[in-house]
Amino acid sequence: MTKTYSNNLENLIRTADKIPNTQMMAIAKISALVALNMRYERIMVDRNLDVDPNELVSGYISDATLELAGVQEISYIEASSDRLIKDEGTDEEKHKKLFQKLWVRFSLDEYKERVERYLYRLKVNKMSNGWLKGFKCIDFGCGHGNFAHALIKEGAEYVYAVDCGHDNIEYAIKARESLRVSSEKIEFKEETVNSVSKPDNFFDFAVQNGVFHHLENEDEAYKEVYRVLRAGGWFWVYTDGFGSISSDLWDASVYILREIPQEFILSYLDFINVETGKKYHLGDGLNAVYRHHTWDGIIEKLTGIGFGNFRRLVGGFSTDFDHDVISKDKYGKEKFGEGDIRILAQKVRTN
Repeated sequence: MTKTYSNNLENLIRTADKIPNTQMMAIAKISALVALNMRYERIMVDRNLDVDPNELVSGYISDATLELAGVQEISYIEASSDRLIKDEGTDEEKHKKLFQKLWVRFSLDEYKERVERYLYRLKVNKMSNGWLKGFKCIDFGCGHGNFAHALIKEGAEYVYAVDCGHDNIEYAIKARESLRVSSEKIEFKEETVNSVSKPDNFFDFAVQNGVFHHLENEDEAYKEVYRVLRAGGWFWVYTDGFGSISSDLWDASVYILREIPQEFILSYLDFINVETGKKYHLGDGLNAVYRHHTWDGIIEKLTGIGFGNFRRLVGGFSTDFDHDVISKDKYGKEKFGEGDIRILAQKVRTN
C-alpha cells in the first residue's frame, strides 16, 4: 500500500517546526490541523468514495502547509513574541492530565448515551442476555466509568473500575450516584492499570477499552490483566490498529503540537464551540501518543502471556473501523490499515 502523501506530510512537519509557538502561531497550527483531520474524516466515512483517498489527503496536507506558511508571513502583527511554555513530564503523565480534562466534560445525558453505546456493543458481540450474569468484572482505565454501567445492566454481579485520574474517579462516583447504582455493584478506584489491589484469579471478565496503547510499557498492564483473571476468564481488548491514513495524520499532529500546552489546545476547542463528543475526539487526537498494532502482533503478545481462544469483535457503529467495515469499502485498506482491533480472549494457561 503506497502512501503517496508521505512527502507532503513531511513537508508540513518541516514547515510547522520553523514557526515559533507564540500565541498567534500556535492558534494557526491548531486551526490548520483541526481542518486537516476533519476534512479527511469526511471522506474516510464515505463508503462510496470513487477517488483514491491518498490523492485527496495529499491535497489536504498541501492546503494545511500553505495555510501555515501564509500565517507566518503576517506574524509581524502579533503583539508579543513570547513563546508558550510547553507541558513537562512523560507521555503517561501528560495523558493522565489530558484525559482528566476530557472525560469530565460530558453532561449526564451524554454519559447515559455512552452507556447505551456500550450496551449495544455487548449485544452485537453476543455478550448480552445473560452472558455476563454473575460475573465479577474489572475495567482497566475506566475513564468516567460508562462501560461499568453497561456491564451491570447486562447482569454482571460486580464491577471494579480503576483509573489513574483523580478527577475521572470523582466524576464517575457522582455519575453513579445520579444513576442510583450502589457502590457495592460498581466500585471506582484511583489506581494504575499496572498495579491493581485485588488478589490473583479474582475476576471473571476484564476490559481494556482503548487504554493500553497509550502506555509506555503496555506489556506490564497486559500481565496484570492475566494475574487478576481466573482461569477461563474472559478479556475484552480494544487497541488501535496500524497503517491507517488517520493515524498518520494524528501522529503528525501530535508531533507538531508537542510543545503547545494541552490547556491552550483545549481552550481553543472550547472557544470555537466544538461539540462535546468531537471535543473529546480532537483533544485526544491532537495530544495523545498512540502505539499502533497489527492483528498478528497483538495476538502474539496475548498468546505469550497466556491467553487464547481468540474471537474477533466488532464495534457495531458506522464510525467503527473493524474488519467487516474495511472489507466492504473499496478503499478500506488504504483508509483504515489494520483498522480498530477488537478481541475477546480467554485466559487459557496458568503459571
